[in-house]
Amino acid sequence: MTSSGKHVLITFGRSFLSLNLARLLAAGGHRVTTVDSIPVAITRVSNAVTGFHKVPPPKFAPQEYCRELARIVRAESVDMVIPIHEETDVLSMMQGLFPAECQLFLSDFELENRLHNKFEFQAMLDERGVPTLKYAQFASRAEIAGLDFDGPFAVKQVYSRGSQKVHKVYPGDPMDWLEFDDDNPWLAQQWLHGDRYCTYSVVRDGKIFAHATYPVGYAIGGSSCLSFTNVHHQGIFDWVTDFLADTSFTGQVGFDFIDHPDDGLYTIECNPRATSGIMMFRPHNRVDQAFFGTNDELITPDDDVERMIKIGMALYGWRADARQGRTMKQYFHDMRTFDDVIGVPGDRKPGVLLPAAYAGILRSCVKYRVGLAEGFMHDHEWDGHTI
Repeated sequence: MTSSGKHVLITFGRSFLSLNLARLLAAGGHRVTTVDSIPVAITRVSNAVTGFHKVPPPKFAPQEYCRELARIVRAESVDMVIPIHEETDVLSMMQGLFPAECQLFLSDFELENRLHNKFEFQAMLDERGVPTLKYAQFASRAEIAGLDFDGPFAVKQVYSRGSQKVHKVYPGDPMDWLEFDDDNPWLAQQWLHGDRYCTYSVVRDGKIFAHATYPVGYAIGGSSCLSFTNVHHQGIFDWVTDFLADTSFTGQVGFDFIDHPDDGLYTIECNPRATSGIMMFRPHNRVDQAFFGTNDELITPDDDVERMIKIGMALYGWRADARQGRTMKQYFHDMRTFDDVIGVPGDRKPGVLLPAAYAGILRSCVKYRVGLAEGFMHDHEWDGHTI
């Protein structure tokens, strides 16, 4: 660690996002500690990580989770906490537990929550005069009859993630399979076809210090990205720049866009946390500077970056809905030529640990009675329940 290096604590240590961020921070001369509620987390064995702590699950023991993180911060003189998944919301509610000399890289709870809540985010756009797709919130079976769409629309809970439980429905469908949660109502949103893009930005006080835009390539269920290539889309960057400047947001944030050839650009939802775009940066990009706001020029990934989550590609990428028109020949070619985000030269141990790590996640799937994709993040989700 250089004399100017900081001690950074990264949450959700099982995540590939956490692993890649840890590598980028360590390459910049910073000391990295990670935490997770499961003991077998791939960051634990990374050469980029100097310490690991098992902590309570933020979804099921949020107060205990925050107190333990605050204890670690004080005991180990942590300079910055960078949350990765929806523990961001939990931490934003309990920032007072942390010493003033440690920065939590996030915004206040009100802003985090409005961006996370899919209905509230659309309302924010309306308030700012930003065009939106038609949308409506409903919280009971009786309100379904009041939905007024003249074409297909998506139905998803206002607190949801990773394209889980997104349903395409048509006017008149009874939707009798829906289950209702008082704290987590449903959003109906116009279904629009077009070119799909995702973004990732590192932001301080509304100013973007690092940014990536990537098209939806290989993706679980056609939505949750498995491959990442860099594109330049000025319209998207301008949209993100203007919106964030108006909010004074601090933290990591991603947006999902649809660019329709006739109707233009629309933002589907916001993820006020780390997204897969962090995996597109290389050490020489020095994205670590963005978290501390020390770079003068915008940091972006290299134009030639081609990366993928190869374990995810092996499990899901061969499926027709994930390939999205690509042939199996193209799939095998890309599997050979794209760089893996997990196993990299000089830091192979996380890849070796993957079978054991997934065995632990499978135990969580059985415990919580959810599928593999849901079980990966289930105990780090936040569905609107106040602490």
